[in-house]
Amino acid sequence: DAGVLILTCLSCGDGFALPIPGVQALECKSGTIEAIKQASDFPQHWTTGWKSCETGEGCQETVMIIKNGPQVTLILTKGCTMAKDQEARVTQHRAGPGLSIISYTHVCRHRDFCNDLSTTASIWAPTPATGARGRGC
Repeated sequence: DAGVLILTCLSCGDGFALPIPGVQALECKSGTIEAIKQASDFPQHWTTGWKSCETGEGCQETVMIIKNGPQVTLILTKGCTMAKDQEARVTQHRAGPGLSIISYTHVCRHRDFCNDLSTTASIWAPTPATGARGRGC
């Protein structure tokens, strides 16, 4: 059962930002996941908490998927950041067999809760098991 993962709240840091006239602080989805699942449990879905950011901060989300054999480690963070905006980007760092590593990064400021990814479906889906049929040994 893939279920639904629930994120825990993150702190956006101890610093402060000076107010910028005419700019309102964003509301961002916020949370973190560290989970080890079976590849057959993917795609995964999750819900998040939210946080009021400091003026000038944007919303960020980062997902790292590490597949090692039948197990998949999922690491996800969402929250506020001072990093510059970045279009959503999926990067395949390593493709199997054996070990696959994929990351997703996104930083935005165009609307509240713009860091709204809630599933791994658009990032990675496991390939079906093929068995030994049709393969020479």
